[in-house]
Amino acid sequence: MSADDAGMEAPELIRAAAEAGFTVSDRTLEVLRSQGLVPRPVRDGNRGRRPVWRYPVGTELQLVALLGWRERTKNPNVLCVLLWLNGFTIAPGAVRDAVSSWLAVTVHTLEREVNAEAGRKGLDPNSQRGEIVKSLASVVAAKRGPAALPRPVRVTAAERSRAMEQMLRLFAFGETLEATEEDAAVVERVIGVSPGRRQRVNGAEPWLTGPASDLFGAAQFVSVPKMTETMAQATDAEMEAARQLVAAMFRFLPLVARMMGAVLGDNYAGMAGLGQLDEQPDIAVMLVPMVVAMLRAGWQENLETIAAAVQPFPELVASLGRILEMPRSEIDRNLSGQPAQVRRNAELLIDAALEGRFDEAPRRQDRS
Repeated sequence: MSADDAGMEAPELIRAAAEAGFTVSDRTLEVLRSQGLVPRPVRDGNRGRRPVWRYPVGTELQLVALLGWRERTKNPNVLCVLLWLNGFTIAPGAVRDAVSSWLAVTVHTLEREVNAEAGRKGLDPNSQRGEIVKSLASVVAAKRGPAALPRPVRVTAAERSRAMEQMLRLFAFGETLEATEEDAAVVERVIGVSPGRRQRVNGAEPWLTGPASDLFGAAQFVSVPKMTETMAQATDAEMEAARQLVAAMFRFLPLVARMMGAVLGDNYAGMAGLGQLDEQPDIAVMLVPMVVAMLRAGWQENLETIAAAVQPFPELVASLGRILEMPRSEIDRNLSGQPAQVRRNAELLIDAALEGRFDEAPRRQDRS
């Protein structure tokens, strides 16, 4: 290994993590290596009689990114996907295995919940499954507190429970339902996207068009059983094709939604849920089989359009960061000749940036 290519030894790697605000020990490094989340060091000669082991160049960047996400989740499968989406060298096969393992745990968890609810209600999980899922849905729909589902649009308790039952049956268990357009419209309200049918951005048409029941049709791609099947068949080429698209959806689409929320209101155009995607690491895992399935269904052009549309927003956030470094007098001078609406929007974005609303997800957690 040449001097230019030499990476860090373990003590240097640990110091680099400390400089970024993270505490890591030799033991933690060993665990992360065994999980495939940090590359293994390579022997680089000797120092006297003692062998010298160096980590590949860039390992410190991967370690810092990893430690940031480990404040949200310790699940190695989820962390593997997150590192892959951030451009670190993770083999497609390892990501495929990680997603498949995550889905297998999800299936097991769902069945465990069904069996537990059956026990509480004295129902047979084989012959009375429909009643069990309905009961489970009412429990989930009624939850309050940090673990509760968001409630961005007002609906009745009965509507929320019915919508939750349909979503569980369709997307969690992969059932086929005879659902009406009215049923689908209620689901749109429960998940909070219904404002997207009427609210416009910069004069553009509402983004949510077509029959509400199209949402139910998406279950043929994104139910848990279908996603499990997709991952079992996914090729390395499909995984690589999906990577940039998933990264754009997970990292940049939430940024767009938060910027819209800062200027127009928290759930303008039904975007509130999107603004929180990157705060939920498991969503990144779920997006991988979803995008692979969509690519197989011929939706590549649609997905690439979305990716291209959100690509400029990180640079816009970076420009906001540069504005924050300016003296207030210079900011006021630059805005003084602008229309009132432009000045208002700029001030709202600057305030949101000061609050850290546009930071990367692990950093936003640090601020809270």
